[in-house]
Amino acid sequence: MLFRTIRARMIAHVIWVVTGVTVMAFYAVYKLHGETIRQHLREDAIVASEIVEDMLIMMMKRNDADAISSMLPELSRLHHLERIRILDLEGRIVFSSHREEEGSTVKSRRYAEFVSSEQDFETQPVTDDDKQGFIRLRKLKNDLPCQNCHDPSQPVNGVSWLRTSDVISFASLKNDVTGIVVIALGVIVLLSVATEAVLVRSVDRPIREIRRTMEALQNGDFSARVSNTRNDDMGQLAEGLNAMAQKLQLARKHLLEHHRHQLYEAESLAKIGELAAAMAHEIKNPISGIVFALNSLLRETSPKDNHHEIFQEILNQANRVERNLESLLTLAKHHRLERFPTDLNQIIERILLFVRQQPETARIETESRLQKNLPEVLVDPKQIEQVILNLVINAIQAMPQKGKLTISTRWESRNERVIMKVQDTGVGIPPELRDKVFQPFFTTKVHGVGLGLSLCEEIILRHGGKIWFESEVGRGTTFMVALPRGKLESFLVSSA
Repeated sequence: MLFRTIRARMIAHVIWVVTGVTVMAFYAVYKLHGETIRQHLREDAIVASEIVEDMLIMMMKRNDADAISSMLPELSRLHHLERIRILDLEGRIVFSSHREEEGSTVKSRRYAEFVSSEQDFETQPVTDDDKQGFIRLRKLKNDLPCQNCHDPSQPVNGVSWLRTSDVISFASLKNDVTGIVVIALGVIVLLSVATEAVLVRSVDRPIREIRRTMEALQNGDFSARVSNTRNDDMGQLAEGLNAMAQKLQLARKHLLEHHRHQLYEAESLAKIGELAAAMAHEIKNPISGIVFALNSLLRETSPKDNHHEIFQEILNQANRVERNLESLLTLAKHHRLERFPTDLNQIIERILLFVRQQPETARIETESRLQKNLPEVLVDPKQIEQVILNLVINAIQAMPQKGKLTISTRWESRNERVIMKVQDTGVGIPPELRDKVFQPFFTTKVHGVGLGLSLCEEIILRHGGKIWFESEVGRGTTFMVALPRGKLESFLVSSA
């Protein structure tokens, strides 16, 4: 692009402005000068016609026609007078400054109209080639001195015809035009060079330095600064860029420190997690042995024995520890997803059938609003079933007295995903606890571990989905799960 830089655009603007001003000034001068010349020609024609008429009257008094014939050529040698004629009323040239045309007749409709009109004089502008001038017609009255040679009853003896023109003045005007154009071109060149010099020093160099600094910042060099700052707009822009670069450098330093700290914490947590998983695995085997031994003791102990109740409580607590260890191990290790095209409605109906058969859920009303012909989703059925079962159990436990459990599904064609909602009318989640719901080991239940929702979130995220909730204290909670439909072909390619 020709005008990509500010320098080129500024020089172009200067040229356009100077050219426009020069053209308008030249046009105004040209029109004014030309009008002045034409006005002078007009006045010369009027004055010359009056002089000719006065001289004719004087010659007529002397009855000297030869003097008139010799006088007219001399008068036509004046600067602005091109031709002088004395015509009779029929248009025949009686006297002329060009004697070869004497005796000829002027055949002009306009002349005939002037002779028959009542006006005594008329001035007509004339333009021929490069000449500009005027024709002055004036009727010669048959005054008393003229009646010696003319019929006294005739009011007009003839017409004086003068033509003024000025070739020299208009030629000089054209020369002036050429001079003005040359001067304008010189001014344009000088202004362009001056503008170039000013812009290079005041605009182009600072902009280039600012651009270099910005490119360095974009490439990650936050120590780059604009070195040449001045007390003008460019200097303020450079100072602003330097201030921004300094803030970016400090922000990057703090970010790197924070990132290193997070990496250190993540490594520490990873080591702790590995250690916790190893300890859980080591503890699980003895606990399994304790559970087996307690079951054996309970079978050998009579229910009436005082130790039977103690053994039963120990067994219950050991089972609880074993379940917690299972959840911890499940959270610690990533199971490989075994995806299949799955009908989510079938999993939900199977879980609801199981829930309705449990005696402790008789107080809960269950309802399913499942969309018919719901598209299948490419998921691991066992893990998705675990997610739904956890959400259903949490919903039932949130309604200790009675309530209603509603599960619904729908297809969202715009995003090509299935939306599942698990809604309860329980106690709800207080606002201050909502940010901790998916954190591991966070629970409000007496016998809970706090790994259920954390495990649900991990499973849904591994499937490329999303889980979130809405809750209102005293009115219930709704958990929503979005699972992308997925394509078996793309899954097979990625698995291969």
